[in-house]
Amino acid sequence: MKTALITGATGGIGRLLVEALVGRDYRVIGVARNEERLKELQSLGNFDYIVADLRERNVPKVIRSELRNLGVERLDVLINNAGFGILKPLVEQSEEELEEIFRVNTIAPVALTRELLDLIPRGGKVVMVLSGVVFVNVRDLPSYGASKAALHYLSVNLEHELEKKGITLIRVYPKQVSTPFWNDMVPQGTLHPKDVVSAIITAIEKNKREVFIPSYLKLVKYLPRWPVFNYRFKF
Repeated sequence: MKTALITGATGGIGRLLVEALVGRDYRVIGVARNEERLKELQSLGNFDYIVADLRERNVPKVIRSELRNLGVERLDVLINNAGFGILKPLVEQSEEELEEIFRVNTIAPVALTRELLDLIPRGGKVVMVLSGVVFVNVRDLPSYGASKAALHYLSVNLEHELEKKGITLIRVYPKQVSTPFWNDMVPQGTLHPKDVVSAIITAIEKNKREVFIPSYLKLVKYLPRWPVFNYRFKF
């Protein structure tokens, strides 16, 4: 039985990923802050969880220790899915908020991958859930866009480092998704999270390295300059 670890496992894309991989006979380890919601997922079977807050500096080591306690010695798939945004002007965001968003969205995925790297075998997969905002300037979410753009840059480089170890890094770029991320202010034109999950599962199974959802979003990265254009959500 293959084993997968998913951060941000209790809502939106993460929860559906748990369900999809359990349904494909994976043992899934979910990571999130809310233990009550993690416990709900145990009814799926083949599911264990780790309560952890990715805002904390030592959380990769905590997750490593908890995996040891669960008897996990191999991870076939690591999905760095957790993330959040701050929907207000940059000048209104505190230093603490900026530190938190970069720690969760940018630093934690790379640090966790590094910490768990020796558990991932040749042929294993690391998934980075990025965003289409990497290629455009989204004025509604300036710190979110910056944190995902930084993760994109790091992921492109990490991809080549992991390739030497026989591990595939999959970069996923969805447009806005209808999840609790938006706190009941869901913009027009959002994707359903199941569409993103379906694309991620296909990428894992077919060994893809880059996924745009919807596929036409890929055109943006070929335009001649960054930021390609300014974009505002319509609520």
